[in-house]
Amino acid sequence: MADENPTPAYEEIKPRFGRLLSVCVIAVLFCGGLVWFAGTYLLDCCGP
Repeated sequence: MADENPTPAYEEIKPRFGRLLSVCVIAVLFCGGLVWFAGTYLLDCCGP
């Protein structure tokens, strides 16, 4: 009885959804900012 409280295997490889969610939100905001910047300031650069 050396292991009275064995840890389940799924807890050892538990994914970090909080970090993944924050990285995805930051990436979406960054891409949205790039689209806004390009649409606002770079639209007149290559017009006919």
